[in-house]
Amino acid sequence: MSAKGRALTVLALLTSSCAATTVRSGLPPGNAAPGYDERWHPAFLFGTIPGTEPYDLGRICPSGWAQVTVNRDPFTLLSGLITLFIYSPSRVTIVCSVRGSSGLAPVQGYAPTTETSTAPHMPPPPEGD
Repeated sequence: MSAKGRALTVLALLTSSCAATTVRSGLPPGNAAPGYDERWHPAFLFGTIPGTEPYDLGRICPSGWAQVTVNRDPFTLLSGLITLFIYSPSRVTIVCSVRGSSGLAPVQGYAPTTETSTAPHMPPPPEGD
């Protein structure tokens, strides 16, 4: 492989491991569920075919779930590369909601996590005339 080919391969590896998908329920986050913090999540054919049954969030987080994040790291990316992405694992983190929190949506401007939230703090709307 030429030097240019190696450089492109390294660049592709470095940029493809940066993406993460996060889904939030709107409940206030607590701690990651035991055993579900950066848990290895198997999949096949570039991640299009799941390798396990769907996660039972009601069993994992009896008080409700707050956030689910799926991302790749260098190890999962290397596993996919070695198998030509026939086996395409990722990492999943499931964060449970705070015990006793209501099922209502959070107040306006609530940021589920300060690290990953991009939601700006919004002042309350002005009162009507």
